[in-house]
Amino acid sequence: MLRILLIFLLLPGLAMAQTTVSGIITDKSTRQPLIGVSIYFPNLKKGAVTDTVGHYRVSALPAGTQKMEVRFLSYKTQTRSLRLLSGETTADFSLEPDAAQLQEVVVTGLTTGSTVKDSPVPIMTYNKIQWLQGSSTNLVDAVGKLPGMSQITTGVGLSKPVIRGLGFNRVITVHDGVRQEDNQWGEEHALQVDEYSIDRYEIIKGSGSLLYGSDGLGGVMSLISARPPEAGVLKGQILTNYQSNNGMIGLSGLLEGTTHKGLFGRVRMSTKSAGNYHNQYDGLVYGSAYREFDINGTIGINRKWGYSQLYMSNWHQDINVVTGERDPSGRFQELVRTSDTTEALRPVSDATLHSRAIELANYQNLNNFKTSWNTFAKIGSGNISAIVSYSQNRRQEFASTLTPGQPALYFYLQNVFYDLKYYFGGHNGWDFTIGGNGLWQYNQNKGLQILYPGYRSWDNGLFLFAQKKTDRLTINGGIRMDIRRMHINKLYADKNGVFSETVSSQVRFAGLDKIYANPTASFGATYSLSSRWTVKMNIGRGFRAPSTPELSANGEHAGTFRYEIGSPNLLSETSWQGDLGINYESPDVSITASLFQNRINNYTYSEKVLNRLGQDSIVDPSRPILTYRYKQGNAVLFGGEAQLAFNPHAARWFHFTTSYSLVRSRNLTATTDSARYLPFLPPPRVIGQVKFTKTEAGNHWRNLYALLEVEQNWKQTEALLAYGTETETPGYTLINLGGGTDLVNSNGRVLGSLYLTVQNIFDVAYQSHQNRLKYFGVNEATGRRGVYNMGRNISVKVVLPFGGK
Repeated sequence: MLRILLIFLLLPGLAMAQTTVSGIITDKSTRQPLIGVSIYFPNLKKGAVTDTVGHYRVSALPAGTQKMEVRFLSYKTQTRSLRLLSGETTADFSLEPDAAQLQEVVVTGLTTGSTVKDSPVPIMTYNKIQWLQGSSTNLVDAVGKLPGMSQITTGVGLSKPVIRGLGFNRVITVHDGVRQEDNQWGEEHALQVDEYSIDRYEIIKGSGSLLYGSDGLGGVMSLISARPPEAGVLKGQILTNYQSNNGMIGLSGLLEGTTHKGLFGRVRMSTKSAGNYHNQYDGLVYGSAYREFDINGTIGINRKWGYSQLYMSNWHQDINVVTGERDPSGRFQELVRTSDTTEALRPVSDATLHSRAIELANYQNLNNFKTSWNTFAKIGSGNISAIVSYSQNRRQEFASTLTPGQPALYFYLQNVFYDLKYYFGGHNGWDFTIGGNGLWQYNQNKGLQILYPGYRSWDNGLFLFAQKKTDRLTINGGIRMDIRRMHINKLYADKNGVFSETVSSQVRFAGLDKIYANPTASFGATYSLSSRWTVKMNIGRGFRAPSTPELSANGEHAGTFRYEIGSPNLLSETSWQGDLGINYESPDVSITASLFQNRINNYTYSEKVLNRLGQDSIVDPSRPILTYRYKQGNAVLFGGEAQLAFNPHAARWFHFTTSYSLVRSRNLTATTDSARYLPFLPPPRVIGQVKFTKTEAGNHWRNLYALLEVEQNWKQTEALLAYGTETETPGYTLINLGGGTDLVNSNGRVLGSLYLTVQNIFDVAYQSHQNRLKYFGVNEATGRRGVYNMGRNISVKVVLPFGGK
């Protein structure tokens, strides 16, 4: 394998026969040409769009069999394997309107590509148009309403993805094929990727361990950047976003182009600035302001032998930490310095509440630098792909005014990720892929305090994946073997109880050097009962090795305001998940429904510790910091999702969609009823949306739409009540509105796009069960516990494109 890769790297320009593909794309029912249809060869990262007569042309392609995708908004995506010969190949397409997105082509978890409809593994997609037509406060919030998805939040700037009740490092995030590693086990910081740069999300609901190794028990969230523009195009975009609730101002600028020789470049700069958000019960929530600055770029080359590109990004965020501390009148309090050695709480002034300033205490400084090299080439009858990435994550948490500029906690994490795959050419409907990937991590403590010791870890895995497709049947599956070696430093405590990694008077953690090895597997099938009905099933085994915090934590975590205690004897979590689904699709209606069960052995969770009197265990009596300990037990999660989309053929301007999500859980080793449920479980939820669209109005307005959305979250009674870890959460209903349009000139060129959304139009005061601020102290003035979610929020997005051929 290495020899093949070396030959590929040294001889990328090996002579290959060259071909051109061209054709006409029309509406299947009207036979009219379609303008602006996207034609794309994903393995080659080359494509084109149709002109005013529906014609397209893609040149400088290698001869052989290539996957081709044809995409157009509100039409079914088509994917076809074309046999390209020397010279010119003609391929015409007729597209059908799509009631839903079952025909969306996906690549996550399926090394040979498939569609949502054909995939045995439950997969969802979410594109840039859907993002523009919605309102999100961060990267994860954008997909939090998809069936089976939810989010654990800390204010509006910090969210963690949750898939079918599992989150943190049980969900793998992948950015353009690279595992995103930025201390994602933490509760109190966001995924560190530029939200504005993402063109498409793909969500695997189920074990992602087959392709990525440890940690994918819940699934995979794949973030995908936009495709390169067609040859001979230089274009750009200015995107602005304003949100009324916290005065958030977002701005992103993009410039990209591709030469006729296949050289490609892209650069994007983005920034966000937000003040404190507000709601009816809390007013302005002190500590929820934040700011971001991101810059990323790509350079590369697309030729007939394949493509090679280099990506670099630097993401930075300063974000206050909500503490929820208030005086008897209910006013939020801030930590201030009273002398060289003392500090105290005082009521927050109106000027501070209305400020966007980042405070000296209780804030985080997060920075993530990443560079990656991604190459794909045709070798013989197959294809080879290689990815190598290096990232540097700096996470600083400030907790005192007595040490300005000196972080209490400072984690400096370095990651090296590699991924190498070889795709064998299809034969008799079979596709095979062999490959491997791995991750090296080195985490150091550079702050004033140590929550857990530094560590090194090495992950390596090999896998085999196969897929067989016929007219009615798709089967796929694979096996994988992983080995993780983890080395964690010793942790000492001096006579004052201060932790250190240097030799001191008392050993508090003896260090750890262990190897965790596990096999994983997946098998599934999709069968078309008829042209409209499809059934599918999948079973997969996943695993997750214990994380360093779970093994070795022994200290106060400033960002979560609790004292955490780990356990060095934790075992790897292993799971078996089964899925059963059914799809119905007609020209007017699309229905999907699925059931799942995920059985997890050695499930790891944190539980509040009580003292001998049954009271909260507090390490430092002068500060009410609660104590939590990591434990393990067997668990099961089960439930399902259903979605209906109605777009009648006689009234294509009318769209109705509704979805239902349900997740239940059981802690199978619990000894009391109060401990029988798992933490952070989303409640049952129904979301319904009615959308009205109009292709054009007059000579200057295109793609008009208006929508009404209702979101109903039921009361969550299945909470981890033991030791006061969680409480039940009341249900709530949110109503949202939206609308937008494109402005075009007399030649049909888009001059700009406007997207308007009103979230929570009736300003309902509510708490999500997965809102961490729900447990932050009691407001003595009202008797209400914790901090509430954001109230009414008006979002305005304006997109201004420029450039062209």
